[in-house]
Amino acid sequence: MEFLRDIGTSLLASALFLVLVWAFSKTARRLIRGLAAHLLHLDVEEVFANSRDAAHDIKRELGRAREVSVLTGRGSELQRELFEDLFLRCRARRSRCRIVLPKLDVRAGEPDWITDREEEIQVFDSAFGAGLLRRQIAATYDYLAPLTVEGHLEARGYGVPHIGRIIATERVVYLTPYSADRHGRNSPVIKYRRGETYDVLLRLIEKLWVGGPA
Repeated sequence: MEFLRDIGTSLLASALFLVLVWAFSKTARRLIRGLAAHLLHLDVEEVFANSRDAAHDIKRELGRAREVSVLTGRGSELQRELFEDLFLRCRARRSRCRIVLPKLDVRAGEPDWITDREEEIQVFDSAFGAGLLRRQIAATYDYLAPLTVEGHLEARGYGVPHIGRIIATERVVYLTPYSADRHGRNSPVIKYRRGETYDVLLRLIEKLWVGGPA
């Protein structure tokens, strides 16, 4: 009985240790998720709770990237420190970044996806609903305009639903699925290594880039 009690105590202590590690160590959680993904042959490398948690990792990947493709909504993250170093390299013609933003002008009869997304946001953020999102996207275009270097840093428009943010490098891709009940910055960020998901998301950007107006 004493032997069984010792085993039970040891197992309980081990379980408690794992719970504490899980609760307090982001690094441990990432290692466990990465190991699970590897064992299950998944191409998910990491899952972050939101954009803030993912920012350091994204900046590190952007810091070593030569080719970057971005599909985003309002694009406010493009005006922050996260992309500063990449844009400097692009302007020095040492890297390339293609940015796909929502197109501002909508032809008669076409869906207005900016209005569609703003109507979703308005439900949980009363600051929206009177064209604020369109003005924010226009501000992103204005911010990028003087930074543009043909073949190295360019932006084009797309006319599809705002269902997520994609940041892709040669090595990985980050997907932030947009939800109808929260801002994109509060949504989980999924990091994929090269694989089927990477190929599909990069192909989407390629198609929108070819079809989007400069």
